[in-house]
Amino acid sequence: MQKETAPPVTLQQIALQAGVSVSTVSRALARHPAISEETRELVLRLAKESNYDIKRRQGIDHSQIIVVMAVPAVSTQMAEPFQLRLLGGIGSAMRERHIDFSISHRVPRDADGVAELMSAHPTGGFIFLGQSQYHEALNKFNKQGRALAVWGAQLEDQNYCSVGTDNFFGGQRATSHLLRLGRRRIAFLGACDVAEIEQRLAGYKSALTNHGVEMDASLIQHTKLVYDSGFEAVNDLLDRGVKFDGIVSASDMLAIGAMRALSMHGIVVPDDVSVVGYDDIDVASFSSPALTTIRQDVLKAGHLLVTKAMRQLAGHNSPSERLQTELIVRGSCGG
Repeated sequence: MQKETAPPVTLQQIALQAGVSVSTVSRALARHPAISEETRELVLRLAKESNYDIKRRQGIDHSQIIVVMAVPAVSTQMAEPFQLRLLGGIGSAMRERHIDFSISHRVPRDADGVAELMSAHPTGGFIFLGQSQYHEALNKFNKQGRALAVWGAQLEDQNYCSVGTDNFFGGQRATSHLLRLGRRRIAFLGACDVAEIEQRLAGYKSALTNHGVEMDASLIQHTKLVYDSGFEAVNDLLDRGVKFDGIVSASDMLAIGAMRALSMHGIVVPDDVSVVGYDDIDVASFSSPALTTIRQDVLKAGHLLVTKAMRQLAGHNSPSERLQTELIVRGSCGG
C-alpha cells in the first residue's frame, strides 16, 4: 500500500512553533534586515526541521503581481469601463515602480477556480478586481499567507485586505442630492446581490428615511451594471406604470442607458426626471445631458492595491482601506 504524502508545512505552522507572526516568519526567510539574528536563526532552524522549502520562499519574485478581473453574474463581458479605469490606476502604480504585472487569462467562477489559479502561481501576489463569488476562498488563502489585495467592499467576516470606497455614504449622498432638489419618487437601479451595490442600496434607503420619504419597493430595479440593463429597467418601470421623478443608478453605464430610454419616451432629463450615476467613468461627462455621478478615485485606488500587495509580499500586514467618494454635479440633475 502506497504511503500517503504528508501535506506541506505552512508559514502559519512555523509561526506557531516560533511564537511569532506569519509576517515575521516570511521576513526571516527572506532575510529582511528588520528581523533580529536570533529570530532569523530560530525560524530557519524550525523550517529546516519541518522540511519547509526555504529556497522557494527566498526565491519569490517580489515584483510578480497577477491581476484577476472578475466577471460576476451581473456582468456580460470581460471588463466594464470602470474596471478598465481601475486597471489603468494599477498600471500607473506599477510603472512608477518599474515593475511589470500580468492580467490573468483565467477568470475563476467560484472557490475551486480560485484554488486552481493559486496552485498555478505558487509565488507572487494577486490583485482581485471583484470579490462577491470569491469571498470565502479569499479568506482561506489569506490565512494561508498568500499576498492578496482586493477591490471591493468591507464585509463583516472578512480577513483579507480590500480597498474600496464608502459605498453606503456614496448611495446616501446620491439620493440625498435628488431629495434636496425636491425629488420624492426616486428609483434605484443596480445589482442588489453584489456586496458593493447592496451597500449603496442601504445608503439610498437611509437617505429616504432621513428625509421622511417612505420607500416604495416597486422603485427598486435589480439589474446588471451595463447600458442595456439601464435601458430595460426604465422601460420596465414605465410599462408597469410606476411613477418616478428621479433615478439613482449603481453605475454610470446603467444611468446612461436609463437616460436613453427616457429620451425615447419623450421624458426630459432633468426637467421631468433627474438622474445620478456612480463611478464617473470618462463617458459620463460626454453624455447628453452630462451625467451627475459619484466619483471614485481609481488612480489612488490602483496605487493602494499595488502598495498593499507589495507589502504583503515583503512580509508585512496590509489593513483594508476605504476611500471617500465625491459628488460630481452635472446637467442630468439640473442643480
